[in-house]
Amino acid sequence: MFEVLQTIKNELSKIDTIKSLKIGFEKGADVSSNCPLVRIVPEGSEAFGNTETLTVQIVVAFDLKNDIETLYQEFYALEKTIKDSMNCIPYRTLHLDTIMDEDMLKSLKAGIVRFNITHLGLN
Repeated sequence: MFEVLQTIKNELSKIDTIKSLKIGFEKGADVSSNCPLVRIVPEGSEAFGNTETLTVQIVVAFDLKNDIETLYQEFYALEKTIKDSMNCIPYRTLHLDTIMDEDMLKSLKAGIVRFNITHLGLN
């Protein structure tokens, strides 16, 4: 499964507007100089025969110092770019949902873009 996370990270690293991109959420990540910040967080997985499904949260965060309307505009633009990038990885991806106003970071405005990645055992 880690190789799938690494594949996602490699694809998202092509997005030049992201300042900080990592797998997992480390303590102290919520620093405004990291924005826009993107973290790839595995949520869970299921196996069915030779097919597996991995659910991934891609956390996107921006500095709260920005004008709130600009912040939402930037978030949704980056969300679209992330969705487009996820269609380029060599696995089947399904965008599950986007959750805005996630309060996991105190000093940043964060949202989550969730995906199911399937057919891992067939590649």
